[in-house]
Amino acid sequence: MLTALPASLQSLVGAHGDGDRIMARRSKDKDDFSWMRDVSDPRFLVFIQEENAHFAAAMAPARGVEEEIFEEIVSRTPREDETVPYKYGEYEYRFVYPEGAEYPRFERAHLGIPGSRETILDYAALAESHASCDIQVCVDRRSRLLAFAVDVTGERLYTIRFKDLTTGAILPQTIEGASGNMVFSKDGEVLFYTELDSETLRWRRVKRYRIGASPQSAETVYDETDEAFSCSVYPAKGDDFVFIRSSSGEEDEVRFVPGDDVLGPARLIAARRPKCEYDVQFDGVAFVIRTNDSAPDFRLMRASRDALEARAWRSLWAPEPGSYLEDFEVLQGTIAVTERVDGAMRGRIISIGSGVEQALAPSDEPASVAFKDNVELDAGTIRYEWATYTDFPCTCEIDLDSRETRVLKLERPAGHFDRNDYAVEEHRVDRPDGARVPLTILSRKSDRGRAAPTLIYGYGAYGFSIDPYLWLPRFSLIDRGFRVAIAHVRGGGELGRVWHDAGRRRNKPKSVTDFIACAEYAREVGLASTLYAMGESAGGVIVGAALNARPNLFRAVVTVAPFVDLLNSLSDPTIPLTTTDYDEWGDPNDPLDRRCILSYAPYEQLHPQPYPHVLALARLHDTQVAVWEPAKWIARMRTMSTGSGMQFLKTEFDTGHMGRSGRYEQFRDTATAYAFLIAVERRLIG
Repeated sequence: MLTALPASLQSLVGAHGDGDRIMARRSKDKDDFSWMRDVSDPRFLVFIQEENAHFAAAMAPARGVEEEIFEEIVSRTPREDETVPYKYGEYEYRFVYPEGAEYPRFERAHLGIPGSRETILDYAALAESHASCDIQVCVDRRSRLLAFAVDVTGERLYTIRFKDLTTGAILPQTIEGASGNMVFSKDGEVLFYTELDSETLRWRRVKRYRIGASPQSAETVYDETDEAFSCSVYPAKGDDFVFIRSSSGEEDEVRFVPGDDVLGPARLIAARRPKCEYDVQFDGVAFVIRTNDSAPDFRLMRASRDALEARAWRSLWAPEPGSYLEDFEVLQGTIAVTERVDGAMRGRIISIGSGVEQALAPSDEPASVAFKDNVELDAGTIRYEWATYTDFPCTCEIDLDSRETRVLKLERPAGHFDRNDYAVEEHRVDRPDGARVPLTILSRKSDRGRAAPTLIYGYGAYGFSIDPYLWLPRFSLIDRGFRVAIAHVRGGGELGRVWHDAGRRRNKPKSVTDFIACAEYAREVGLASTLYAMGESAGGVIVGAALNARPNLFRAVVTVAPFVDLLNSLSDPTIPLTTTDYDEWGDPNDPLDRRCILSYAPYEQLHPQPYPHVLALARLHDTQVAVWEPAKWIARMRTMSTGSGMQFLKTEFDTGHMGRSGRYEQFRDTATAYAFLIAVERRLIG
């Protein structure tokens, strides 16, 4: 059992007594760890280096398990792979992973020239030795020019460069400070892109750059000055328009630039109104608009380009009562939609003229349905991906004339995996206010009828849904005797917008109590012998809050890039994403919001009690959840804990919020997290 603390922490907080817990000297109004917010402070670098060494020493007995899990995950990932090609203009495009490669090649082939397949961008050459490398690509309709945006730090700051696809030459012009969000004009002469606010990294401006000119000559098409909003740019199918969407999370405003007037002004579709959300596509004749205006579960409206104000919109299609319209695609004469009905997903194709409908991917078990690569207005097909918790993702295509479905690709594992070895159970956890929280439990069939160590995973924010999807790494934990339970708490989107609203702002404490209730349920019905908890990013809020409220409920907790210092982060508008997060968490300048945040905030609610084993995985270049948040949290928790649980911080020095980006290397943190849980369960730690 490891008991010594890193020397840096001992020197900062001081020791009390012979072998007693180290306690911080702390007053009511002082945060003794606020100095960590200055990551340039030499003490901070020493602190996280020694924390890494502290964790490595504790994990030494489980190092073999960690490597075994990582190698197992890698062995189940195909050594070579490629995506289904999609048509755009006269070419088709695909991503190809060569044998054992961490990064793909971006390839194209001319539809009328056999054997014309060629690589137009090699991701590996750009990634080189970087632990984190994210690349966004954009090709003009004639496939003469490629724009590619690269971020090699994980800080979400991209540099845009250009490649002449006729000569193969990389052009000398570069655009700095971009978001990676970009669209070519219809003629390929202009690139629209989103520029970040230099301080907060908010997607603030849409700019227009004429290819070949000086990057400094790019003009601002739209500047979103409201700090609660971010803007983005996207194309209409057929490139008839470039759309600019500004959104706060609960209000939207969309503009468009005509494809035949790309240097003209952006024209407003409908002005933002309180609580009114909408997004727009173009069906070749008119704009199709998904909106919650007079429709809390959303509906589709239609508007001509000459009658754009909301009062001129005409109803096109609405879901049945109790169904939530989540997404839509438009083609000439056809729309396709995905809906949520009582937690389940379904897709439908609707003929605009006849109203005839057809279901997409019917399934007898929970499944996810998502549209994929529908980029051409006159394609004649709708492409989508379908998956369950134990079925590999399947890319399918429906012919809009014959209505026949064709399987384009069925994912396969490289190593052994038999879906029949596993069971998926769907439960509902009743809450005192009448809510019924969905709880998905995955385990080996051979473990039925016996209690097993159970990992409760949750997120519960931004209306994001944890949908059925076969994610192979989790089975490396399940195969070692664990159950994995996914708590679909309020704040997520699994039951539609009402579910999101029921767990955000002043309702956020319900997300926390839902998570605790799901954990208690797993134990009460005899599924869990011991309980573990895990949350990533915003999921750190509910896990950290649950840990404060019920520390004895969990034997160990793992958080990844956890959002845990809410009040301090939300109170600083210079921090990336802060002002755009007020709609989700509340504004600390509002006394009622502030009181609510304080009631559950993981960092502020730390107090003397016996905390269990806790691991926080952090990233030095994280601009979404600053590295000092998990660092402060772990340091203060350690000074507060009165029990034998051990708290650890492990920081990656060369990645951002999403961690490592390689096809295989991305699973390093997963292997570390699972090995930690197994080590605690086997009493190799503590």
